[in-house]
Amino acid sequence: MKKFILICFLTSFILGIAQEKKVSFTKELTYQMMGNQLSNSQVKMYVSNNNEFFTNVTFKDIPMYFFTDALATSPVSLEMNNRLTGEGMGKHFWSSIQSSYSENPDKEYVFETKKLNTKETILGIPCNHYLVNFKPKKDPQYTRKDDFLKVCIDETSPYNSFTVFNGLVKQYLTIPRLEKSGLKGLILKVAPEKDYDREYLVMKSIADSKDFISVDHKKIITDQQRRRDSIMLAYQKELDEYNTASADSAIVAADSAAVEFEEYSFVIDYVSDYKKKLSSEEGLAIHNIHNDKLWKGLPQHCANFEKNIPQFKNKELKEHLRNYTGQTCDMYLSQFEPHSVGIKATLDEIRREVLYFNEIQEKLDPTDKKKLNNYLNNLD
Repeated sequence: MKKFILICFLTSFILGIAQEKKVSFTKELTYQMMGNQLSNSQVKMYVSNNNEFFTNVTFKDIPMYFFTDALATSPVSLEMNNRLTGEGMGKHFWSSIQSSYSENPDKEYVFETKKLNTKETILGIPCNHYLVNFKPKKDPQYTRKDDFLKVCIDETSPYNSFTVFNGLVKQYLTIPRLEKSGLKGLILKVAPEKDYDREYLVMKSIADSKDFISVDHKKIITDQQRRRDSIMLAYQKELDEYNTASADSAIVAADSAAVEFEEYSFVIDYVSDYKKKLSSEEGLAIHNIHNDKLWKGLPQHCANFEKNIPQFKNKELKEHLRNYTGQTCDMYLSQFEPHSVGIKATLDEIRREVLYFNEIQEKLDPTDKKKLNNYLNNLD
């Protein structure tokens, strides 16, 4: 019986892991905002041969991450080992849900597109101009107050970045349901029609990529939908309970209750696995700091810590010390929002290294022991 239970457990575990797949990218596409004061705003896309996209949108030095495949475009967080999760969306996640709920959640929008008789060439690639807007499907006379967008598309490209465009429009403009445009190809330039020649987002480089991520997109979508539905149920419940109060008071009370529900109803059970050897491919968030201003909030040794780690006779010791120091620097980085630090995984790494140092102290050569303790004691 015990053997049967063990087999069932292992089978379930393996099947659960198998749902998270590795996506390897072949191209890195970099877009830059041009013509205004937002030159620090850019979009970077990593695309696979299967048209799966990992998109990093940096606006005023604040990075946001999205994953797009045939299923959808989802806001994600970048954790250790290039693993994507649906956690950590914070205020942006809640405001998007609230805005979608305040509108008619059943209203479906469709893209209106018009091909122009003009072209241009960007990075040596010719592209065709289109005007794009969207309107409620059941109200064809209505047009959003936003001006038409003008886009330049390479319709011959094997990469269809319009799937990302559809997803980001839905995320940023909090449209409950958005029917796809039907356009396909690689977007090389985009801007409001009236500003197309003055302020625009344009492709600045196309490079080969060997980057990859690990993702279970179905789970991310399911978890986010479950979270969205739970928050909306709590929101509606509070509105119903306060329906005898003034409208303003009811909305404030519902907002407060729903936000509290969001913050505390999805706490993951703690699992004690810090003593286990984690992947040797662990990544450090401080190797990918998106703004140099963040360094002033970190201990000084974090900037060049790998160069300052002493040499030891014990060949394993240096790597353990490198990992410990890097992980503690990551924890300091986690005080700034947004960040890409997997906090539990980082704490587990730190605890595991501290345990290692405690266990090896009496086994070390006196010289190695002195070097180790001097290094640890002199960290600022």
